[in-house]
Amino acid sequence: MLKKKKVLFYLMILSLVFALVLTGCGQDGAQNQAQETSQNTETAAEMESSAEPEGIRLATTIDFYERKDGLSGLEEAYGFEFNDDNVNTMQVGLGYEALDSNKVDVAIGFATDGRIASMDLRILEDDEGFFPVYNLAPTIRQEILASYPELESLINELPPLLDQETQIDLNKRVAVEEESPGKVAEDFLKANNLLAENVEEKDGPTIAVASKPWTEQLILGNMTIMLLESHGYPVDDRTSLGETAVLRPAIESGEVDMYWEYTGTTLMTTMGYEEEIIESEEAYQTVKEWDQENNNIIWLDYAEANNTFCLLMKEDKAEEMSIEKISDLEEHIK
Repeated sequence: MLKKKKVLFYLMILSLVFALVLTGCGQDGAQNQAQETSQNTETAAEMESSAEPEGIRLATTIDFYERKDGLSGLEEAYGFEFNDDNVNTMQVGLGYEALDSNKVDVAIGFATDGRIASMDLRILEDDEGFFPVYNLAPTIRQEILASYPELESLINELPPLLDQETQIDLNKRVAVEEESPGKVAEDFLKANNLLAENVEEKDGPTIAVASKPWTEQLILGNMTIMLLESHGYPVDDRTSLGETAVLRPAIESGEVDMYWEYTGTTLMTTMGYEEEIIESEEAYQTVKEWDQENNNIIWLDYAEANNTFCLLMKEDKAEEMSIEKISDLEEHIK
């Protein structure tokens, strides 16, 4: 009996010692695990912090990123260079969305885009005069004007009405308010009393009117077609035919007869002009003389509306960072 009691006593002592050992190991294990978790968290935070590039984040179109008068030219003109990790290529519309959601700080846009005002975006002043002018103008084949000499004065009624503010408002109605380009074009023509009534059909060739496949161009294409049709001209609607790479060969070959082009596009893309021109009249006269002499393509009057590239920021962010012009970006980039 005594032996059993001793055995039980020893067993109790051993159990207590074993329990203390286990308890100590548990606390040490918990502390070690806590320290390891803390270290992992700190490491993850450090990695996340180091993965986030510093400086201004830019959204740009692939076209602007690659062209010689695009991002590299801009950086050279202003003497700064965006961090490569901060440059994101995307469509213009997605760039606006990225600005709005604060995923980027600056985005490439177009100066007559109707979304600029509706999204409260600021166009940064091009204080180094880098961006060439992209004034709108109708271009037409010489053969069509020979058939309809009076056509020039009719179409030239449009450009003086298309100033920057007006073109932005027209674009906004389609891009933001989701009206159709045809409706916007018709309203504009009616408001300016340009639609004729009860006019006899003209006896002559059908005029193929084309456009590029985006908002501003669709409005202008529809506007031209409605104007011509109301004055009795036979018209073939070729709106949304394609970009400059499609439209330029088409008008040179006679597949289409007219479309609205930008002075800067013909200068930089078609002519391969080395020097950027920032004066509207100079750019217009340069392309007008070149096309008439070499391609029998006539540039009618140009509009004040200038759909040049621009750098955009959210108004409140630009105000917070005291950025008004492109050169102000330099201190934030470096």
